[in-house]
Amino acid sequence: DEFWGVADYIIAWVSILAPVASLRYEDALMLPKDRRQAAHAFILAIAAVLVSATLLFTFLALSDSALAFFEEKKAGRWMLLVPLALMANRFAKISELWLSRQESFGNISAAQVVQSTSMVSVRIGTGLSTPGPGGLIWGFIAGFGLSTLGMSRRVVLTLRASLEHRPTLREFREVASRYRRFPQFTMPAALISGLITRLPILLIPEFFDMGVAGQYSRGFSILFVPLSLLAAAVAQVFFVRAVEANRSGTLGAFAGNVHARLVLMCFWPTVILMTAGADIFQVLFGEAWRDSASYLGFVAPWILFSVVASPLTRLFDVLERQRLELLATVLMLAVISATLFYGGQTGDIKVTLLALGIGGTVIRLGQIMLLLHLAGTSLTAMIRPYLSYIVWSLPLLGGIFWITTLGMPILTTIAGTIGGLIFYAFIAFREKLI
Repeated sequence: DEFWGVADYIIAWVSILAPVASLRYEDALMLPKDRRQAAHAFILAIAAVLVSATLLFTFLALSDSALAFFEEKKAGRWMLLVPLALMANRFAKISELWLSRQESFGNISAAQVVQSTSMVSVRIGTGLSTPGPGGLIWGFIAGFGLSTLGMSRRVVLTLRASLEHRPTLREFREVASRYRRFPQFTMPAALISGLITRLPILLIPEFFDMGVAGQYSRGFSILFVPLSLLAAAVAQVFFVRAVEANRSGTLGAFAGNVHARLVLMCFWPTVILMTAGADIFQVLFGEAWRDSASYLGFVAPWILFSVVASPLTRLFDVLERQRLELLATVLMLAVISATLFYGGQTGDIKVTLLALGIGGTVIRLGQIMLLLHLAGTSLTAMIRPYLSYIVWSLPLLGGIFWITTLGMPILTTIAGTIGGLIFYAFIAFREKLI
């Protein structure tokens, strides 16, 4: 539990610092029609990451007080890997965005497969030889690093074709000035948004211990990580198509359709883990992880709405409403912080996570409704997917809940898998997706 807690604590800092490292200039890649301007934005983002990572490593290496602070969380020396992990993560994500503009989605998919397999392989290999948080962190770095390497050839070729000739300092200044809203508003908004998602992992050790943090982070990651990877794949295409839809006046219908598909994608994994997560975790990870599943049950709706909202936040960039995005994320941070501090004062982790789940669900749902309203999607189109999928899943969930009372976790896991196949087959047939 403690190893996972330390590793997730380190990775949480990477996720929080990621928006600051690039100044979010990569978000400007999709907007200019001129591909040379887009290439300048790419170079600006990469250069910002290099400078930021260098400054961060210098600060951590020379600041005894900073390392002492993190040492209290048993993460002191591992914090020195944050700049390297930050570069690996940002280079991969910026490269993905660049290739999304080129519509090289096959290259992106292949790189993501490399990322997942290499991350798991390094984590298992180092875990077998020297158990500890180091292997988990190095696996994270290797995954994103090899992913970047896999995309590098296509990135270099398309970058050269877009630039045509050597860029000038004046052109960089013009692009930096034209898209200054991204470092001014999108960067702090993305920083706060990352902090919102990772704040529980940072604050739970302040009120409880790293073992509890590890139980929470494992349950959180089991649902959040795979769903967020799917949402990231959607976001790559969504950003490109949303810009086109906005120009053609069809953004409302397009955003509503993507929202409905995101809800469908996330719905069953969320509700089945809320209904039978303890049995499923016991089969997959062992009885010691049943508490992790119970923790997940409190925050699962918040995770669902967070994942659904993630690709849709690109609408702020498409509509150039970055100031509103910043205000919305500040409000979300205030709500999430308040729920965590309130729950932490009770000394009960379940009360803490219940408060977090309720506050997070309400605030993320409000963000989704705001985004779809800005895009021009009707209220009916916003609500219909949730009501429809809840109604059609209730008979299956009722049967699976009854099976959990039999005390046979393997039977529950099989029933949950079959139930998911039935649910998605029925929805695909009913909504003519097949």
